[in-house]
Amino acid sequence: MAIQFLDSRVSEFSSISTGTTVLPTTPTLLLGDIGLQVADVLATPNAADVRIELWGTIGVAGDVGNTVTITVERGGIGVSGTGVLIYTAVVDLFTGNNLLSFHAADFHPAVPGSGEIRYSMYAADTTGEGPDITITGPVAFSGVAQAGAF
Repeated sequence: MAIQFLDSRVSEFSSISTGTTVLPTTPTLLLGDIGLQVADVLATPNAADVRIELWGTIGVAGDVGNTVTITVERGGIGVSGTGVLIYTAVVDLFTGNNLLSFHAADFHPAVPGSGEIRYSMYAADTTGEGPDITITGPVAFSGVAQAGAF
């Protein structure tokens, strides 16, 4: 079948670079949350050929030796660990402001009867001991759902 556009969503935690929130040491802070509508493919051949693209950006301030772990889950309830982990990245920081960006994909997720697939983005300071990492912003999370054979 031809490519079918299904939905596009954006979640913005912060649009400016002046935040002061401390990044937790466990991925408990929900930084992005979107629900992509895929109901148009329910009971069609395209239901088995859904593709999701996800993008995220997190601005943080830290020091050399700090690391941030970014995770994305599918189908959770907005609490880390309640969904299926589909993406994880561990990023080493430079001293000062760092803008962390990623692009992830989820190929052929099951289409739920509700017609919506929820994706959530989290980040954690996985450095261990050391100075706090601050979420300075901007922070945004977005996704696109499409279906069909390429």
